[in-house]
Parts: sequence; structure tokens; C-alpha cells
Amino acid sequence: MEKILVTGGAGFIGSNFINHMLEAHDDVEIVCVDCLSYAGNLVTLEPLLENPRFKFVKADITDREAMYTLFESENFDIVVNFAAESHVDRSIDSPEDFLMTNIIGTGVLLDAFRKYGNGKRFHQVSTDEVYGDLPLDRPDLFFTEETPLHTSSPYSTSKASADLLCQS
Repeated sequence: MEKILVTGGAGFIGSNFINHMLEAHDDVEIVCVDCLSYAGNLVTLEPLLENPRFKFVKADITDREAMYTLFESENFDIVVNFAAESHVDRSIDSPEDFLMTNIIGTGVLLDAFRKYGNGKRFHQVSTDEVYGDLPLDRPDLFFTEETPLHTSSPYSTSKASADLLCQS
């Protein structure tokens, strides 16, 4: 049985991912970590709380001690990092929150995974915002894997920074 850590799993995308994985794969256990900020809602996970292959932990990914303790006790095979501060306008008003969660939090997870994980896979969930904007009058243009990073807000810059940290 593979053990998967899903961070930010009480958010819309993370909770749907968890539901899908538990329904589609009988051979996985999922631990969800979420600090239940403005973007997380435990109600989205309530149906899973009785599932023996699911566990919820309220914690912040920037809390190194909490993450190390969790990683050491759970011995994760895979990490899927959905946890993030999001929304461009919020990032302009409070950029330091984005730097802490999206960069430092990702760094803490990478350190914990390297130290205590089984090392199979660390999957960083990013955003198209790291590539900038496409002109609305050019539907023929699209981003590819070769598109250079072109950030335009603290949000996109913090997500691109987390991506680069993962690559390193």
C-alpha cells in the first residue's frame, strides 16, 4: 500500500483529487494536511473522515517541526503539494504570506521528504500564472513546456520560485 501526503487537501482541487484517488485506487492511503485557511474547508472532506485509508491533520506546511514529525511517523511514498496561498489580488496586498507558504512551505516539505520520505515522488502543483498572460485576441497562442517563466505578481513569482526549488 502506498502512502500519499496531500497538502492543501481541504481546498477545492485537493479535495477532489483525494476523493478520486480513494475511489479509483484501493492500494493507497492518504494523509491530508491543511491549515484550514480561507481556501480550505473541512466540510469537503467530511465523507472521508470515517474511511480507514484517510487521515486528516490540521497543520501548516511552514511548521518544520510539525512536518518533520508527520513525515517521520508516516513514512510517505508520495507527496502531492496543493497547499498554496493564491489569488493575484491578495498577493499584491500581502506578498509575505505568499512567500512564506508557497516558497518556504514547499522548501520545508522537500526537506522533510528528503529526510524521512521513501523518495518515490514529490509532485508540485503549480499554476499557468508562472508563464504570464496570453493575448485574448490570439487564440492560436498557447503555453508549452518550453515557454519561459514570465511572472507578473507576487503570487506567480512565489509559485515559480517553488517550482524552481523543486527542480533544484
